[in-house]
Amino acid sequence: MIDQTLRQGRWLALPLLCLGLAGCGSSSSGQPGAMQTFGNIVMFQSATRPAPDPLPTDDNQDQQLVCPEVIVSEGGAAIRAQSGQDSSGLRYQVSITNVARECNATGNGTFRLKVGVEGRVLLGPAGSPGSYGATLTTTVMRGTTVLGKRSARVGGTVPSGQGGVDFTHVEEGIMVPAGQGDVDIFVSLGGGGPAAPSRKRRR
Repeated sequence: MIDQTLRQGRWLALPLLCLGLAGCGSSSSGQPGAMQTFGNIVMFQSATRPAPDPLPTDDNQDQQLVCPEVIVSEGGAAIRAQSGQDSSGLRYQVSITNVARECNATGNGTFRLKVGVEGRVLLGPAGSPGSYGATLTTTVMRGTTVLGKRSARVGGTVPSGQGGVDFTHVEEGIMVPAGQGDVDIFVSLGGGGPAAPSRKRRR
C-alpha cells in the first residue's frame, strides 16, 4: 500500500514539473541547472557549452540566422496507459521532460541540425516493473513545408523496487536547406505530427 501511494505521488508530481518547464523563458544563452547541463552533455559531450558558431546569412540580410527553437506539439508531451478510468488505474506514463538542439552551418545558407530529447518512464499505481516505450516523432518545418521527419522508439526498463527510469534520444544529421521563412522543430510522443505548441524551450 505504501509503495502504491508513493508511485501515485510521483505520477501526480510530473504534470507540475511539466507546468514548471512551460513557464521557462526562451533564451539563446540557455538556462542554469539540470536543463542546461543536459543540453550541453547531449549536444557537446561536455558539461560546458562552447561558444556558438553563427549560422550562414543570406546575401540580402544583415542579421545572422538563429538556430530554430524546439516546440513540443500540443498533446505530444506524454502518453499514458490505463487499466481503469481513474488515476488509480494508470499503468505507466512516458513523458518528454527536456529538449535541446544544435545547428552547424554547412555553407550556402544550409545547416545541419541535431535534436536531443530527455524523458522519463514513470510507473503508475497499477504499474509493475518492465520495459515501456513510445514513438518519438521529430519534424522540421519551414512554414507548411516539411523539411525532415524522423521517428524513433524511446523508453526504458523499470526495475523492481523503482518507480521510474530516465531516457535520452538524439536525432542527428537533419539537413535544413537555405530558404525564406522561419524554421520550427516539433517533437511529439505517440507518433503525432506538428500541432499548436503546448510549450516552447530553447537551449
